[in-house]
Amino acid sequence: MNCLRDFFPFLAIYLATVMAFPQQTITVTTATSPAQITQGPELVCLEGQTAVYTTDCTLGTPMSYCFSPEPPIRCSRGFFPSVWHPDHCMERSTCFPISAPWITTTCTHGALAYSTSTFYEGTVADGHFTVIKGVSCSCAQNQWTSTRSLDSFKAEKFCMPYDRCPPGMITTSINSNECLMEGKKECPLSAKEIDLCVCAIEPQTPVYPDWSGAEPTGCAF
Repeated sequence: MNCLRDFFPFLAIYLATVMAFPQQTITVTTATSPAQITQGPELVCLEGQTAVYTTDCTLGTPMSYCFSPEPPIRCSRGFFPSVWHPDHCMERSTCFPISAPWITTTCTHGALAYSTSTFYEGTVADGHFTVIKGVSCSCAQNQWTSTRSLDSFKAEKFCMPYDRCPPGMITTSINSNECLMEGKKECPLSAKEIDLCVCAIEPQTPVYPDWSGAEPTGCAF
């Protein structure tokens, strides 16, 4: 009993001391290593090939492949060397005819050239140094574009006035929403009803003077 009487006063003094001093809270922080980007297993390519580690041409995702340089392409007379894209991010050498229908060298039907592209510059099969260029054409801002399909692959475009129709043309009105739905014309959005010049006889097409950006003078078959 004496021992208990001696212990309780000691316990009271200890608790009072503990409560009188603020307790420290110790926080242990563990440092996290930054994420490491590691390259996948190396490619094993055939002799003459090179392992290429790059990113996708549009998505930017990592990709790798074995690359074999193509031998220099030789084109026959009347063709020039260029490239085509058989698949996504793929490029292959090929030969195109110098007079390919998709190469536009001059603007017609009243259109104006707004940019020029060089498709090839060098020596062709006949030994002559040749520069092959193409132009991109567009109608003036005060004209609309009329499109006539020739077949499933080709179409003709004509630059037509909105007003002051020349002989052989008449004025027609079209709703701006209808104009957009047709997808064949460059449609201003400022007005609900748009006046356009069209050939009075539908099979006819506009006739233009022989210079770039000329306005039509009428219609003919």
